[in-house]
Amino acid sequence: MNVLALAFVLMLVLAACNNSKETGGSTSAKNKAIEASIDSASYILVDSDEGATSEEKGLLKVDLKVKNVSKNSISLSDYDGVYLYEGDEQLSPKTGVNMNSRELGLESSASDKIGAGKQKKLTFVFEVKKDKKYKIGLQPKSSDYDEEIDEVTLTLDTKKYAKSYNKLQDPEKALQAYTEVLYLNKENVDYDKYVTADKTAVIEEQKKAFNEELKGAFSNSLTDKAKKDFFNMYKDVLKEKASVKTNVIANANNKAVVEVEYTTLNLSDLYSYVSQLKRAYTDETKDYDTEHSEEFAASKFKDIVNELETKEGSRPLRIFMVKEDGKWTVKSSDLYSDSLGKTFGSSYIR
Repeated sequence: MNVLALAFVLMLVLAACNNSKETGGSTSAKNKAIEASIDSASYILVDSDEGATSEEKGLLKVDLKVKNVSKNSISLSDYDGVYLYEGDEQLSPKTGVNMNSRELGLESSASDKIGAGKQKKLTFVFEVKKDKKYKIGLQPKSSDYDEEIDEVTLTLDTKKYAKSYNKLQDPEKALQAYTEVLYLNKENVDYDKYVTADKTAVIEEQKKAFNEELKGAFSNSLTDKAKKDFFNMYKDVLKEKASVKTNVIANANNKAVVEVEYTTLNLSDLYSYVSQLKRAYTDETKDYDTEHSEEFAASKFKDIVNELETKEGSRPLRIFMVKEDGKWTVKSSDLYSDSLGKTFGSSYIR
């Protein structure tokens, strides 16, 4: 082969490389308009019947870095221009999934525009099978309608993200432990592994709700010591009679929504028990001093709290959680405003 022929062959090889849809590894690709790569990916759960996670499949949130290297602005839409290939089958990203996206930080990347020379992170959600390889196809639209942009493809190996799949149920375990340890005085080996919390603040919330119930049952002020003793008596019985069952329904971006089915003591009967004891004292002693009758009722508080029946919530609570420094904690939220402290410290039972 002479020098000219060798040079011609090398030119063909270089041209083929420059037109390739994948370069620099299977998770990055480029063409004349874009440079794209998979930045990160993780399995998620969403509050939706569509795309429910199972043993074989799940929803994978994929974050892409896309840089526009052309002279015109471009757009990529999860309705058109982004595809998932399973062999010869072409699939589309999940769109419009009911996942309370703003709360979980799952805003759609639909119709995202990228200016000339600019880079943007785009997020798409795909329903995938576990431990399987796919291709992600990207074919942006140019603001110059006469310009056609070839599709580039990225290789998506779901096996790489198996660890995130195995952690989807962690918020459920965390809230079960959080509730049992902090509100019910039970032991749970998952607490130290999964939970972070301000224990004092959590218990104070429960105690505040409980003290409001005491104010409704006892007209005269109880001493701080009596309130403390009554709260401890209440929690001893709560430990024996109350129960919780948690179920994570959404988990993405270190945020989660967990449902709680529960049974707790019915404190709405507290006023009735105290009133009966006060009347019994008055009838038997003919002492009409209300302070004395309340003192008598207070002396029987341990018996009262043991007599309280349990009541099951008519519907699950919805609790919003966030992950901080590798562990989960409960956060207040406008959307998920249910209070565990109120539920396990007052007559508030849904």
